[in-house]
Amino acid sequence: MIANGKLAEGVQLLCLIDKAADACRYLQTYGEWNRAAWLAKVRLNPCESSDVLKRWAEHLCSPQVNQKSKAILVLLSLGCFYRVGEMLHSMRQFDRAALFIEACLKYGVMESLTFVAHKLIEAAFLDYARLLRTLGLREGAALWASRAGTAGEALMEELQREERLDYIF
Repeated sequence: MIANGKLAEGVQLLCLIDKAADACRYLQTYGEWNRAAWLAKVRLNPCESSDVLKRWAEHLCSPQVNQKSKAILVLLSLGCFYRVGEMLHSMRQFDRAALFIEACLKYGVMESLTFVAHKLIEAAFLDYARLLRTLGLREGAALWASRAGTAGEALMEELQREERLDYIF
């Protein structure tokens, strides 16, 4: 039925025979991403629904679509906090990335225990510190550089050197 161009009827039939996950895949294949997401939320178990929504987020991030802000909202709704922090950082939204990660750490929804997570946290905090420095906010830059661990040590030294030079002049 779907092959004959009757997508809606095919999806309905698949849902009637408890194949809603297959129906979602067909909808996604035919570019009906919003309908696939809706169907996943109302018919699938949380694990299957999550898979459908993660595929949608990947689609939104693709160069052809480039709707990363919308993908971030989808990932937030799924509780994929590490991925959200990673995306904000990759989008060069260093302030949002650092503050989001800090909030996640504070409320225990993202752990810094893995090597990869630790590297993201250091990078986000260091890049935010550098941003603050370029804005002339040295105290804030020093605070975030100190939170960046070993990655922030060089910036901390530069900031201290600048402070000493300002004091001399």
